Amino acid sequence: MKQIATAGNTLVPALLVLEKLGFVIRIEAAEGAEQVRATRDDETYLADDPVSLLGLVKLIEERSWEWQPDDGEISAAIERYELR
Repeated sequence: MKQIATAGNTLVPALLVLEKLGFVIRIEAAEGAEQVRATRDDETYLADDPVSLLGLVKLIEERSWEWQPDDGEISAAIERYELR
């Protein structure tokens, strides 16, 4: 079985993947915390860490910029994952 978890040792590999995908990466100070910004052409992604940022890129790859779920998808996910 293979397993990976978000941890400090996944930050640099996530940055390297983002660079490989053609993104320019900037680490920015924002209200006492750092944010990571990735820009490529007319796309900009912002997140608290590189792993989350890579997740946003994948979200757009899979769902496009029309990523928001419709009401049916929301209801189904809430029921399936027992969200409250």
